[in-house]
This record gives sequence, C-alpha cells and structure tokens, in this order.
Amino acid sequence: MSFSRHAYRHAVPPSSHSLVDHVWISEDFLASTFRRFANGQRRYESRVPGPLEARRRLAKRRNTALASLAGSGPLDDIGCLFGRNGREHMKWVGGQSRNAPREAQGSATYAIGSSAYPFPFYNETTESNEFARSSGWPGSSYIANKASLEQCLAESLKDCQTITAIKDVVRKLRIDLQQEPAYSRSIFEHLVSQSIDHKCAADELVRFLDDPHLNTRGAGNYLCTVEHFVSRGADLSKRSALLGNVTAALELGRVPEDELCQIIRVLFERVIGGTVVRQRDARILTAYFREMWDAIGRCNIYEYENLDKETIDTWLEGLEKMDLYDSFVLAKDIISATQDRYWAPLFITRFLKFSLDHETDRDYARGLLSCFTPDEASRCIITVTELLAPSRKQHLFEMWQDHLRRLQNIPSLVSSSPWSDIRVTASPSTSCLTQQQRIILRLWVLRTFSEYLPEGPLWRQVVRATDYPVSRLLSLYKSRVDRVNTESFLSSLVGGIHDLGIPPSGLLMLTVQLKTGKRMTKATRRTFNRLESSNVSLLDIFANGDAYRKTVPHLFSDFERLVRQINVTSPSFVENSIHIASTGDSQNVWTLIRLLRCHTPLKIALSRSWGPIPDPSEKALVRYYPEARTSECPDPHAALDMVHLIAISISSSKQLTARRAYGLIQWLYRFLVKHGAPVKPSLVRAMYHVGVVRYRREGLRLPSMQYAYILDLVEEVEGPEFLDIMVPKVGQSDSYVSQLELQ
Repeated sequence: MSFSRHAYRHAVPPSSHSLVDHVWISEDFLASTFRRFANGQRRYESRVPGPLEARRRLAKRRNTALASLAGSGPLDDIGCLFGRNGREHMKWVGGQSRNAPREAQGSATYAIGSSAYPFPFYNETTESNEFARSSGWPGSSYIANKASLEQCLAESLKDCQTITAIKDVVRKLRIDLQQEPAYSRSIFEHLVSQSIDHKCAADELVRFLDDPHLNTRGAGNYLCTVEHFVSRGADLSKRSALLGNVTAALELGRVPEDELCQIIRVLFERVIGGTVVRQRDARILTAYFREMWDAIGRCNIYEYENLDKETIDTWLEGLEKMDLYDSFVLAKDIISATQDRYWAPLFITRFLKFSLDHETDRDYARGLLSCFTPDEASRCIITVTELLAPSRKQHLFEMWQDHLRRLQNIPSLVSSSPWSDIRVTASPSTSCLTQQQRIILRLWVLRTFSEYLPEGPLWRQVVRATDYPVSRLLSLYKSRVDRVNTESFLSSLVGGIHDLGIPPSGLLMLTVQLKTGKRMTKATRRTFNRLESSNVSLLDIFANGDAYRKTVPHLFSDFERLVRQINVTSPSFVENSIHIASTGDSQNVWTLIRLLRCHTPLKIALSRSWGPIPDPSEKALVRYYPEARTSECPDPHAALDMVHLIAISISSSKQLTARRAYGLIQWLYRFLVKHGAPVKPSLVRAMYHVGVVRYRREGLRLPSMQYAYILDLVEEVEGPEFLDIMVPKVGQSDSYVSQLELQ
C-alpha cells in the first residue's frame, strides 16, 4: 500500500454502518483491465477499422494531442494510456508490450515538448550532466545563442535516420519545437534528404508527420511533403502514405490556411502547369482536390466558412482551367459552401460551353444559385447572360434558358432590385456591350421567367411580378433611344434582339402589350413572333401589306418615326420612286403609297407648296433659293413635283391595269387635296389618260360617272378651253388625244 493511501485511510473515520471497509484496486488489476479494453478495440484479421471504430480512433488522436500539451511530467503518461499518437494500443499483445525494451525507451523519450528552461522545483542531477559530457552531447552552456544551436542541430542530425534518434537529439539539445517551428522544418527537410538518398525509409517521414511534438503547427512540413512528392515526378494516381497524411492532417485541422493555399498552388503549378492541360493529370488532380475538400468538411476545428479568400481564389482559379465535369462539380461545392458570388458566373458560363460537347447535369445552375440570396442570385444571372452575349451563339442562350426555367424561387428572383439597376458597372469581359444591349438581355431573362410565374400562361391578361421591372427597363431603353434619335423605339429593339442572337421568347409582343395596352389577335401575335424570331426588320414589315395591316394599330408611331427619316426629295429617292411606279407591281406601288401616307414632314411640306417660285425675269425682291434640306424638313416645291412625277409614272406603267392605275392616281389626287397642296395639270392629264384613254384601249367599260368626274377635274384645273381640246371630236382618234394630254 502506498504511503498516501495509508495516510488517507487512517485520517478518515470509518463508517459505522459500512460492511466493507474499502475496495482495493491493485495496480496489476488496473493494467490488466486496460489491456483487455484495448484488445477489444481491435478488429481481428483486418487492419481496416469500421466507421464507429474510425470515429473513436480519431477522437483518441485528438485527445492525445491535447493531453501532450502540458509539457513534461506524468501528464504525458496519461496520454500514453489512450494510445501514444493514437497507435500505441495496437502494440498490446497477450497482456504485455510487443517490444518491451523499445516501449520503455519510448516512454523515457516521449516528453520532448519540455521547456527550454527548467522549472524552479526541478534540479538537474549530476548524473545527467556527467552523462551529457561522457556521451559527447553538448551541454546548455555550449548552446549560447541561436546560431550555435542551429549548427549543433545540423551536426547532430547527420547520422540520424530514424524518429527515435531524432527524439534523442531534440531531448538532449532541449529544443522546444512548439515555440520554434523552424527547427521542426529543418529536421523534416533532413529526413526528406535522407529519403532521397535512400538512407531513410518513407515510413519515417510518415511517423514524423504523425507525431504532434515533432511536426509542430506552422512549420510548413506538409507543404514540404507535397513539394517533395511532386518534385520526384511521382504519379498522383498512386496514392502514397505522404499524400494520405496531408489529407488526414486537413481532417484534424493541423494545416494552417496559408500553408493550405501554398499546397494548392504548388499542386496546380507542378502538375497542370503550362499552356496545354493534359486531361489525365487534370482528372487525377481533381480527384485529389476532392479528397482534400472532403477532409476539410470532416474537420471540427474550422469549417468551410473559415477559409480565407486567397485560398478559395487559388483553388477555384485552378479548377477553372481544368475544364472537367468533376472540376465543375467541385467548384460548385466550394462556391456553395463559401458563399463566394464572384466565381459563380464564370463557372456557370464555362459549364454551359462545356455542356455543348458533353452530357452534363441540367440542374447545375439551380444547385449553384440556390445558396445565394435573391439579390445575389439575380446579379449572378445578369452577369452570366452578359458573358454569353459576345459569343453570339443562340444555342448557348437556349441552354441557359433551359437552366433558368429550372430555378425554383422565380417569384423572389424577379422581385429583386438588381433588374432595374442599370447603373451597375459592367465587368471588363462585358464592356463591349452597350447600355441598350444590356437592357435587352435583362428583358429577355425576365420574359423567360414570366412563363413560370404563379399567374399561369402568358395569354392571361393579369398583372405579373415581372411587369414592373420590365416597364422600368423599357422606359430606360426608350429614353436612351430618344437621346440618340437615330431610329424608332421598336426598330432599335428588334435590331438589338437580332444582333445579340438571343432565342425568341415573346419579348417584342410583351413590349407592345405594355406600351399600348391593347389586346392582340392571333394573327398579330404570329406577326410579332415572326418579326422577333426571323431576321426581319421593321421596314420589311412595313413593306408587307398584310403584316402592316395587322401591326399598324400597335406600331403606327414606330412606323411613322421610321418613315420620316427618309428624305423624299432627294434625287435618289425620286429616281427609285419613278422606277417603282413605272415597273413595279401593285404591291410595290402600294408600299410607296404607304410611305407617302405615313410621312408627316411630307404632309407639312405639301401644305406650304402654294407659294409660287418667282421667275428671275420678274426681278422679285425676295428670290427663291432652294436650301439644303433634310428628311425632317423637305422642300415644298420639290415634294409637290415628286408626287406629280409618281402619278405620271403610274399612268404609263405596263405592270398595272387601267383600273388599278386609275385608283392609285385618284388616291394621289385626294392626298394632295387633303393636305392643301395645289394640283398641277400633269396629274389631271395622267388621270384622264388612265381613266379614259386606257379604259377604251383595253376594252373596259367606262362608267359615265367616272368620265364626268374626270372632265370636271380637267375643267377645274385646266379651264374650259383646254377641256374642249381634250374631248375627242368626230373623226379624231384616242391616240391624238393622249398625245395632247401628255404634252
């Protein structure tokens, strides 16, 4: 019985009603009980632990590391009871140590984390000093400064090839590796050099990394391990114990963040470095990165959110260049766990381009965007859409449109503020886009979202969550178009849709509905869809009579603004108009008529064409000098002459029948009268030639009312004297009359 137990027994008074004085637990009984417990934790016939056993062993390693931080003394022995480094319980066999002398030696040299200065109650014995002098180890007086200590350590490590020998050196030199991690790095580099020369086994490196006293935190030994492994040109596919140790250290939280960042950078530069990425190396490195990431996830010391931005950026930058499906999946997990919105648009864009040639998961974007708030997800969607625009590839937009339709929180996305905030600065990769193009891309995304809102199909006339941001964007777009003042609103919108190459989504129809508030027929919807889907301009719709009639109730102001930009008095336009009127069919001539009818500046100019042009012989005080005119202010007299030239060309056209030509010239006459323009004799003569002469020449029945109407116009414009000349007398032919009226 020990002295303390004997004193305690006699100091405490015994209980009167206790039948048993005390329970005696001998030291041998305690040791044998622990041996049976340790042996019961082993899995016989296999070194691979089960999931429950693996968790217990991991806890033992952590407890060992915590128990050994107290320094020298009996506390280290308590750590040994739970397994030195989590492995000593594997040495129990048959109730005794597998290697008793080695175990005894290990217990003596285990306390290597002692302080460099002795405690006050500790007195170094004379025997230890004599042993130090006799064994050749330098004493504390010899180690005067740090330089001498480093030199002594280097000399002492020359013949050390095992962990046991290194522990002896550290103990004799009284080096505190916890306070001086640089010495730990020096010792490990010595072991690495010994392993390169095949003087040291690779197992010694693993044992060094497993020992928390030798491998101190912050020494950079894991980075040295990776550099050593990669510098030898080893194959990552052959998982070595060294790389497995690095993964295990990540799981235990023993790798600092700055060292982790350097490890990732070294692996990428040494394995994937270069302009050409080999798929095999990229695939193997991605698999190892996955093991590292999963190990960090199993760590309880620091979580994914605690990783710094530099580490995340380095990791994602390497994965972005690998262009593998597994690398995209790992990047998604990293971005989702760290909430790093900066990299999300880039990886979604690269994934869409990767999906063109490979079979991929269609829920990639949904899984990546679901971890962000609605505002952050909306900004990410806008950025991805703008990144796809410079490629001008419609199939990329179609694939992106399919991903957008799979999102689950569409109502909250369209209600966020970034959609109408066009003042957000564009990234350098999207700086080639104009403000109008950026607005069109946002409108296209909102139109895609509107199909999957709770309000139901698009044909229902109900208020949707997308109406407000769409209306605001359209107002911004219209203000920018009006500021430039080069083309109409819808013409610019249609041109922007075609230039960007986005797939049709009914955006043009939505724009017209919100702008005019009028219901559309099915034929009108088909026309707008054709205008958006095909490479058809607004001017082409204007030239098509059927399409024009279907869309003019909604697009008249756009047609009018488009037409008024044409200078109807320019020589080229007059020449083309005469050519169309002389050789064109009825549809082409009616297009010309629609142009005159929609041209507001022309109507204003015709009303001002009553003033006569003074002849130079009159020597008028105010001379008429035709100024340089624009499409907004044509010359009144030139505009009037242009209309009369068109009428004369129609009257002599061989592509038009007499009845059709008469109707067109009659429309021109009414057009001039309606807008207060003077009617010249040339137009009345052209009407007489078509309505009387050509009718008779083609054998058509000339109505009496039409004949009387034409004669009244001739009399009104030409006078009664000229009417007598134009009316054929007995014995005169129609050819003679036609020559008179065309003079």
